Amino acid sequence: MKTFEFLKIKFTNFKSNKIDILLKKFFLVFPAGPGLSTVDKEPVYLKTLQNSEYVFFDSGYFVLLLRILKNIKVKKFLF
Repeated sequence: MKTFEFLKIKFTNFKSNKIDILLKKFFLVFPAGPGLSTVDKEPVYLKTLQNSEYVFFDSGYFVLLLRILKNIKVKKFLF
């Protein structure tokens, strides 16, 4: 799985064939757009995301912005 760093948060680009990772005991987070948009005003939330073992893309808007502005293709996590 590839990772992408934003504000020292290491996002993991999830591959659907790696679902077994969810069965292990890790701290997984799926930050949504509103939480990411105010992360600079919430230092505890930012530190939590930075210290998480796996951070997955849950915000479709963030995924779209990465593709349009940075030409980075990642996949939004779908349940």
